[in-house]
Amino acid sequence: MRERAVVISKKGDQAEVEIIRTSACSKCKGCSLSSDNRTLKVWAQNEVDAEVGQVVEIEMESKALLSATFIVYVIPLVGFLLGVALGVELADILSIGWKELFSFITGLLFTALAFTGIYVNNRFFEKNPMFTSKIVNILDEHSRKH
Repeated sequence: MRERAVVISKKGDQAEVEIIRTSACSKCKGCSLSSDNRTLKVWAQNEVDAEVGQVVEIEMESKALLSATFIVYVIPLVGFLLGVALGVELADILSIGWKELFSFITGLLFTALAFTGIYVNNRFFEKNPMFTSKIVNILDEHSRKH
C-alpha cells in the first residue's frame, strides 16, 4: 500500500511523516484519518534521504498491514470472547449467582491482558522490518513550512 506524506522530522535513517488525506479518506472508516481534524503520523525508513517539508511516497506491505490489523483488532476480540466463555464456566464452578456480570468482567480482564501483551511486544513490532513503512520516492522537491 502506498500513501503520500509530508516529512515533519528526521532522526538518523528514520523520518517522521504525516500522511496526506485523500478524498477517499473521508468516505472510509478504516483508520484514524477518517475524521477531518485528525492526522496520522508514522515513522518510516528514510531510504531516499528526504528532507523535512518534502512530500514523499511511503509504502507498507499489504501483508504487514493485514497482520497489524489482526494483532490490534482480532487478538483483543478473541481475548474478550475467551474471557467471557471462561467466566461463564468459572461462575458455574464457583456457584456465582451473577454469572453474566462475572463473565463480562472476566472478558474485560482478558481483553486488557491481550492489549498488555501487544504493548509489551511493541518493541519487537517496531524493529521488525515487515512492519516498517519506507519512504520510496520524493514527490515534491520543494520544502513546505509547517
